[in-house]
Amino acid sequence: MHFINPFKGLRPAENKASSVTIPSTDQLSKEVIANHKKNNPWSYLNIFNPDSENSKSQNEINAQAKKQFELMKNQSVLTKDNINSFYVYKISTKNHSQIGIIGTAKLSAYDNLHIRGHEEIYFERSQKRFDQINNLNAQIGPIYVIHPDNKTLNELIEKQTSSKPVYSFNALDECKHELWVVSEQNTVLKISEIFNKINRIYIADGHHRIEALSKLAEFRKHQNPNHTGQEPYNYFMVAIFPKSQARILDYNRLVKDLYGYSTKNFIKEVKKKFLIKKHDSAYKPNKPKSFGMFLEKNWYSIELKNKPEENLFHIINLDINLLHYYLLEPILGIGDARYDNRIDFIAGYHGLESIEEKVNSGEASVGFSLFATQMEDVISFADKKLTMPPKSTWFDPKPLDGLVAYDFE
Repeated sequence: MHFINPFKGLRPAENKASSVTIPSTDQLSKEVIANHKKNNPWSYLNIFNPDSENSKSQNEINAQAKKQFELMKNQSVLTKDNINSFYVYKISTKNHSQIGIIGTAKLSAYDNLHIRGHEEIYFERSQKRFDQINNLNAQIGPIYVIHPDNKTLNELIEKQTSSKPVYSFNALDECKHELWVVSEQNTVLKISEIFNKINRIYIADGHHRIEALSKLAEFRKHQNPNHTGQEPYNYFMVAIFPKSQARILDYNRLVKDLYGYSTKNFIKEVKKKFLIKKHDSAYKPNKPKSFGMFLEKNWYSIELKNKPEENLFHIINLDINLLHYYLLEPILGIGDARYDNRIDFIAGYHGLESIEEKVNSGEASVGFSLFATQMEDVISFADKKLTMPPKSTWFDPKPLDGLVAYDFE
């Protein structure tokens, strides 16, 4: 088998793709989720966000999800391809587009670090994913990964997109999603051979899902006395995009209070370490190691007066860490951002006005806008086998769940 392989995808009927597929629910309000479920009975939201969640046991919820999934297959809402294929996948926003490949990789490549991650794994989140995948016997959404740019692969993919896509629709995430099925065997083989030469990819989004899939493979292996290592559960589905096309947005910070400081005294403390400049409009940093700060209806730019300490710089070269080490922790008393309930996070796709709204409403006392984490940082951390701090990256746009699913049958 190759590093990246074709598979027989489980896909929605062409006329139902927009109503079946779902984006990350992190991007959706409760109202949007409720309305979409109500108007789209075949949506995967009816499997992953059942209305009965608070009134039934987890076993009953799982049984209901499994029943709904099987019904979607029996009613031909979902059908499985007959030929092992790759899937060329294009996602477009108003000002950005990216084209990649959906295929499968062997889980041993993750264990052997040919597939590298940068996030810390939390047991409860991976266990929840494990239960979902094991219950449905399928991986509904791909792991979003990045590959080093390859001119030959890019040219091959561009050629495939010259024909009409199987799907082309705008989804709940307000992005356009297009898919082409590549089943011609010579082309399939070429794609696999190119990825064999690349031989390393980086997880952008889906760390807990891949950890769950890895555990599932071990679980199924122990259940199967005739295990060979080639069973479908030994593989997982990936959506692979070139490094140059993947986009990381800023991931901004909100702090609920000023730790007892008056506004005047807080700014006085910040000035000890930072240069502060007041701005007439929202301030979004355009370079590393500078930050925006919104406080009492005013925007400021803040920038460290001195270079970070040398013994720290190679460890905390991320803007997120610099802000924490020099301001959030010593001035505002923020501890571990994973557990401190005084800090909140807001993804850049919401815009800087979302920071203003939270502070003006009193939900937060101060907000900070950051320069987006760079792809080179993600790769550097992954190559060094280090984990990035929480809420470091917001990859956008993201692949949909359910556009192509991978079952283990």
